[in-house]
Amino acid sequence: MTSLEPLLAEARDFGYLGSQPIGRQIEHAAGFADVCAGALSMASAGDGPAVDRLLDLGAGGGLPGLVLATGPSADRFQLVLIDSSKRRTEWLWHAVEALGLDAAVQIFLERAEEAGRSPLHRYQYAAVVARSFGRPGVTAECAAPLLRVGGILIVSEPPAQLDDAADSADGAASAEGARCLGPAPQLAQRWPTAGLAELGLSPAEEWRARGFRYAVVRSEHACTERYPRRNGVPAKRPLF
Repeated sequence: MTSLEPLLAEARDFGYLGSQPIGRQIEHAAGFADVCAGALSMASAGDGPAVDRLLDLGAGGGLPGLVLATGPSADRFQLVLIDSSKRRTEWLWHAVEALGLDAAVQIFLERAEEAGRSPLHRYQYAAVVARSFGRPGVTAECAAPLLRVGGILIVSEPPAQLDDAADSADGAASAEGARCLGPAPQLAQRWPTAGLAELGLSPAEEWRARGFRYAVVRSEHACTERYPRRNGVPAKRPLF
């Protein structure tokens, strides 16, 4: 069985991941797992099953999906990877098989807008994660229809000067080490409350884990049938 790091180095060589050291990219992905476990434990994501369905939106580089699939909390989730690129999904199949996860991970070659309109995916997930899918308005519109009520969207936030004291003392801590710092001015600019409410989503909260920042929003009620809009429209005319 192949280990994860060489596979991710291969993905970076193909241009599916950024140029940062693989170890740092894995640590960032592990932060997603910490935030996901912490956020789901702090508030139940609806009346779902014991094993939650989790979707990685735009998963072609394997992060954070493959880290979630191989991490200590992997048995808590049924993982689904979606990407619109044939080359990237083919690589994902290769990676999943090399890791011996082909029976545990589902992969779909599909546009996010199409997934959001499909009964197979609509309102089916306790959590959606997005590492570098698109602008906040695009990510929120494509993710909201996938979430069941109470489900969470977790998105990587741009780097900022983090206060180590705040990471260790402020906010509400989860059992997994991720910390919820609540609403933040920077998040309100990138994730306007009115735009999120249009999609049935709560105001964004800032979470921190492993020295990285994440935005978390919750599905407060089912996204209306208006969303997602037609293929390509969310990116051409983002809600915010």
